[in-house]
Amino acid sequence: MTDDRLQRAIRHLSIMDVYLTATQAHHEAGFNPKAAHAFAGLKVQTMHLVRRSEILETKDDTDRFILRVILGFGVRWIREAESEEGNPEVRALIEADYAAEYLMDERLDQETIDVFALRNASYHVWPYWREYLMSQCERLRMPRLILPIRQFPDNGK
Repeated sequence: MTDDRLQRAIRHLSIMDVYLTATQAHHEAGFNPKAAHAFAGLKVQTMHLVRRSEILETKDDTDRFILRVILGFGVRWIREAESEEGNPEVRALIEADYAAEYLMDERLDQETIDVFALRNASYHVWPYWREYLMSQCERLRMPRLILPIRQFPDNGK
């Protein structure tokens, strides 16, 4: 049933735009990424999530609907905490939220939208996040993280 909903969403949605909506990137105080020992013992954690989706109705004569999916991505360099709280010590991070907007040629139900947002929207945003992460790593003098290329699954069957 989920695959049927996904296929229905793919048939009735066309990508219109992908853009950055929020970002942050920084080193913690006292962290020097150029120091020889800076990354000794640090681990890289990644984040990838769908924050929300919303349907927008155009205010012109076309009565079109637009689906906007907000996705969050992030990478942080941490040192595992030795404290009782167990919270890791974040030494540096790069995060970004993106909006992916789709034109709907037919109003879709919420369950179909949710399946699409969770299983497919990230494929459209991934190249933008990948490029952004690489450029921010360079600007912050962090080690380059090269994320794998993501491809659409073969849904033509």
